[in-house]
Amino acid sequence: MKYLKVKLFLVLFVVVIANSMAQEITSFASMWGMEYYQDDQKIIKKDVKDLFSKNEEVYMHWKKADTKEVVAGVALLGQFAAGIWGISELINDDPNLSNRDKAKNAIGPLAGSLGAGIIGAIFLNSANKSRKRAILSYNKQFDKKTTFRLEPVANGSGFGLAIKW
Repeated sequence: MKYLKVKLFLVLFVVVIANSMAQEITSFASMWGMEYYQDDQKIIKKDVKDLFSKNEEVYMHWKKADTKEVVAGVALLGQFAAGIWGISELINDDPNLSNRDKAKNAIGPLAGSLGAGIIGAIFLNSANKSRKRAILSYNKQFDKKTTFRLEPVANGSGFGLAIKW
């Protein structure tokens, strides 16, 4: 009978520990991008990716976010290049060009810069939504709460743990 109690206690202990070790991921926007936390411990993006790679649905959302982030980066780089080109056309010191000609030459690159900036912002926003979707999908697995809990009790016989439903 004593061994049965010990085995039962060990099984319950393992179940409780397994449920208490499950840690959800949260993210916060910072000045340099997103910061990720597993409960109250800050973790790097690579660790988050490693955690997510174990679940296919979550990893799919994460990979979509990575792809969208690359597209946004290329678009924002294009915006920067087109903006520099447009400004250089505006400040061109060629004496044969009038201010009107300079403005005509600059309108195309500046419009391209604006368009690339809008596209970059759209893809960046979409990447952030995909990352949030991945985090929510990952955290959903921890929503299954146990219906029991262990509470310490004391009585005339001593101290112990009681299972309460």
